[in-house]
Amino acid sequence: MRTLLIPGLLAMLLVACGGDAAKAPTAPTGSTTPPAPEMSVRIRAMEDSLFAKTVFDRRGAQALLDVYKAYAKAFPNDSMAPEYLFRAAGMSKGLGGPQEAVQLYDRIIKEYPQWSRLADTYYLRAFTIDADLKQKGNAKTAYEEVIARFPDHRFAKDAKAMIQNLQYTDEELIERFRRMNDSIDAAQVKAD
Repeated sequence: MRTLLIPGLLAMLLVACGGDAAKAPTAPTGSTTPPAPEMSVRIRAMEDSLFAKTVFDRRGAQALLDVYKAYAKAFPNDSMAPEYLFRAAGMSKGLGGPQEAVQLYDRIIKEYPQWSRLADTYYLRAFTIDADLKQKGNAKTAYEEVIARFPDHRFAKDAKAMIQNLQYTDEELIERFRRMNDSIDAAQVKAD
Protein backbone atom coordinates (compact mmCIF):
# COMPACT_ATOMS: atom_id res chain seq x y z
CA MET A 1 0.00 0.00 0.00
CA ARG A 2 2.76 2.43 0.92
CA THR A 3 4.61 1.72 -2.31
CA LEU A 4 1.52 2.95 -4.16
CA LEU A 5 1.18 6.01 -1.94
CA ILE A 6 4.47 7.75 -2.76
CA PRO A 7 4.13 7.58 -6.56
CA GLY A 8 0.51 8.63 -6.17
CA LEU A 9 1.50 11.66 -4.11
CA LEU A 10 4.15 12.65 -6.61
CA ALA A 11 1.59 12.28 -9.40
CA MET A 12 -0.83 14.50 -7.44
CA LEU A 13 1.93 17.05 -7.01
CA LEU A 14 2.64 17.00 -10.74
CA VAL A 15 -1.02 17.52 -11.61
CA ALA A 16 -1.70 20.09 -8.88
CA CYS A 17 1.42 22.18 -9.44
CA GLY A 18 1.78 24.38 -12.48
CA GLY A 19 3.73 27.52 -13.27
CA ASP A 20 6.88 28.73 -14.93
CA ALA A 21 9.44 26.02 -14.23
CA ALA A 22 12.12 27.93 -16.12
CA LYS A 23 12.29 30.59 -13.39
CA ALA A 24 12.14 28.26 -10.38
CA PRO A 25 14.72 25.84 -8.98
CA THR A 26 14.07 22.39 -10.32
CA ALA A 27 14.81 18.84 -9.34
CA PRO A 28 17.76 17.05 -10.94
CA THR A 29 17.61 16.51 -14.72
CA GLY A 30 15.36 13.64 -15.70
CA SER A 31 13.28 13.93 -12.53
CA THR A 32 9.49 14.12 -12.67
CA THR A 33 9.41 16.13 -9.44
CA PRO A 34 7.94 19.64 -9.78
CA PRO A 35 10.05 22.71 -8.92
CA ALA A 36 10.69 23.42 -5.24
CA PRO A 37 8.41 26.49 -4.96
CA GLU A 38 5.51 24.55 -6.46
CA MET A 39 6.07 21.65 -4.09
CA SER A 40 6.19 24.11 -1.18
CA VAL A 41 2.82 25.52 -2.18
CA ARG A 42 1.40 22.00 -2.32
CA ILE A 43 2.88 21.19 1.10
CA ARG A 44 1.29 24.31 2.59
CA ALA A 45 -2.07 23.30 1.11
CA MET A 46 -1.72 19.78 2.55
CA GLU A 47 -0.77 21.21 5.96
CA ASP A 48 -3.70 23.62 5.93
CA SER A 49 -6.10 20.86 5.00
CA LEU A 50 -4.75 18.42 7.57
CA PHE A 51 -4.60 20.87 10.47
CA ALA A 52 -8.06 22.31 9.72
CA LYS A 53 -9.68 18.96 10.45
CA THR A 54 -11.18 18.39 13.87
CA VAL A 55 -10.55 14.64 13.69
CA PHE A 56 -7.08 13.18 13.27
CA ASP A 57 -6.55 12.14 9.66
CA ARG A 58 -3.94 9.40 9.83
CA ARG A 59 -3.82 8.89 6.06
CA GLY A 60 -3.46 12.62 5.45
CA ALA A 61 -0.69 12.82 8.06
CA GLN A 62 1.15 9.89 6.47
CA ALA A 63 0.79 11.49 3.03
CA LEU A 64 2.20 14.77 4.33
CA LEU A 65 5.07 12.93 6.04
CA ASP A 66 5.91 11.24 2.74
CA VAL A 67 5.80 14.54 0.84
CA TYR A 68 8.08 16.22 3.41
CA LYS A 69 10.64 13.46 2.91
CA ALA A 70 10.23 13.51 -0.88
CA TYR A 71 10.91 17.26 -0.90
CA ALA A 72 14.10 16.87 1.13
CA LYS A 73 15.24 14.08 -1.16
CA ALA A 74 14.49 16.02 -4.35
CA PHE A 75 15.90 19.35 -3.08
CA PRO A 76 18.57 18.55 -0.44
CA ASN A 77 20.27 21.94 -0.90
CA ASP A 78 17.09 23.98 -0.60
CA SER A 79 16.77 26.05 2.58
CA MET A 80 13.43 24.37 3.37
CA ALA A 81 14.83 20.83 3.26
CA PRO A 82 15.89 20.73 6.95
CA GLU A 83 12.64 22.40 8.00
CA TYR A 84 10.57 19.79 6.18
CA LEU A 85 12.68 16.99 7.65
CA PHE A 86 12.10 18.52 11.09
CA ARG A 87 8.36 18.60 10.47
CA ALA A 88 8.55 15.03 9.15
CA ALA A 89 10.23 13.92 12.37
CA GLY A 90 7.46 15.47 14.44
CA MET A 91 4.82 13.95 12.20
CA SER A 92 6.47 10.54 12.41
CA LYS A 93 6.57 10.77 16.19
CA GLY A 94 2.88 11.70 16.21
CA LEU A 95 2.08 8.73 13.99
CA GLY A 96 3.73 6.37 16.46
CA GLY A 97 7.09 6.10 14.71
CA PRO A 98 9.61 7.41 17.25
CA GLN A 99 12.49 5.40 15.76
CA GLU A 100 11.92 7.02 12.37
CA ALA A 101 11.69 10.41 14.09
CA VAL A 102 15.11 9.86 15.69
CA GLN A 103 16.51 8.83 12.30
CA LEU A 104 15.15 12.01 10.74
CA TYR A 105 16.63 14.14 13.56
CA ASP A 106 19.95 12.34 13.00
CA ARG A 107 19.74 13.12 9.30
CA ILE A 108 19.22 16.82 10.00
CA ILE A 109 22.17 16.83 12.40
CA LYS A 110 24.41 15.12 9.85
CA GLU A 111 23.33 16.88 6.66
CA TYR A 112 22.52 20.37 7.97
CA PRO A 113 25.00 21.13 10.79
CA GLN A 114 24.60 24.90 10.33
CA TRP A 115 20.79 24.94 10.41
CA SER A 116 19.35 27.62 12.70
CA ARG A 117 17.13 25.16 14.62
CA LEU A 118 19.81 22.59 15.31
CA ALA A 119 19.49 23.01 19.10
CA ASP A 120 15.79 22.18 18.83
CA THR A 121 16.66 19.14 16.75
CA TYR A 122 19.15 17.82 19.30
CA TYR A 123 16.75 18.40 22.18
CA LEU A 124 13.74 16.79 20.48
CA ARG A 125 15.93 13.85 19.49
CA ALA A 126 16.90 13.37 23.15
CA PHE A 127 13.32 13.81 24.31
CA THR A 128 12.06 11.24 21.78
CA ILE A 129 14.66 8.72 22.92
CA ASP A 130 13.59 9.35 26.51
CA ALA A 131 9.82 9.68 26.35
CA ASP A 132 8.94 7.45 23.41
CA LEU A 133 11.70 4.87 23.14
CA LYS A 134 12.21 4.68 26.93
CA GLN A 135 15.97 4.29 26.48
CA LYS A 136 17.14 6.09 29.62
CA GLY A 137 20.88 5.53 29.06
CA ASN A 138 20.79 6.76 25.46
CA ALA A 139 18.52 9.62 26.52
CA LYS A 140 21.02 10.75 29.16
CA THR A 141 23.80 10.75 26.57
CA ALA A 142 21.61 12.68 24.13
CA TYR A 143 20.63 15.27 26.78
CA GLU A 144 24.31 15.66 27.74
CA GLU A 145 25.08 16.36 24.09
CA VAL A 146 22.48 19.15 24.08
CA ILE A 147 24.17 20.69 27.14
CA ALA A 148 27.67 20.34 25.68
CA ARG A 149 26.82 21.75 22.24
CA PHE A 150 24.41 24.49 23.32
CA PRO A 151 25.35 25.48 26.90
CA ASP A 152 23.71 28.91 26.66
CA HIS A 153 20.54 27.78 24.91
CA ARG A 154 17.27 27.47 26.83
CA PHE A 155 17.21 23.75 26.01
CA ALA A 156 20.44 23.21 27.98
CA LYS A 157 18.57 24.07 31.18
CA ASP A 158 15.69 21.80 30.15
CA ALA A 159 18.12 18.99 29.32
CA LYS A 160 19.69 19.26 32.79
CA ALA A 161 16.24 18.94 34.38
CA MET A 162 15.41 15.99 32.18
CA ILE A 163 18.62 14.22 33.21
CA GLN A 164 17.65 14.69 36.86
CA ASN A 165 14.21 13.24 36.13
CA LEU A 166 15.59 10.14 34.42
CA GLN A 167 16.06 8.50 37.81
CA TYR A 168 12.33 8.55 38.54
CA THR A 169 9.55 6.32 37.27
CA ASP A 170 6.57 7.97 35.60
CA GLU A 171 4.52 7.48 38.76
CA GLU A 172 7.24 9.03 40.92
CA LEU A 173 7.45 12.03 38.57
CA ILE A 174 3.70 12.55 38.69
CA GLU A 175 3.74 12.45 42.49
CA ARG A 176 6.74 14.79 42.59
CA PHE A 177 5.05 17.35 40.31
CA ARG A 178 1.80 17.07 42.27
CA ARG A 179 3.66 17.91 45.50
CA MET A 180 5.39 20.86 43.80
CA ASN A 181 2.05 22.19 42.57
CA ASP A 182 0.53 21.75 46.03
CA SER A 183 3.37 23.71 47.63
CA ILE A 184 3.06 26.48 45.01
CA ASP A 185 -0.69 26.68 45.61
CA ALA A 186 -0.13 26.82 49.38
CA ALA A 187 2.42 29.63 48.98
CA GLN A 188 0.00 31.62 46.81
CA VAL A 189 -2.80 31.22 49.34
CA LYS A 190 -0.45 32.32 52.10
CA ALA A 191 0.64 35.38 50.09
CA ASP A 192 -2.96 36.44 49.45
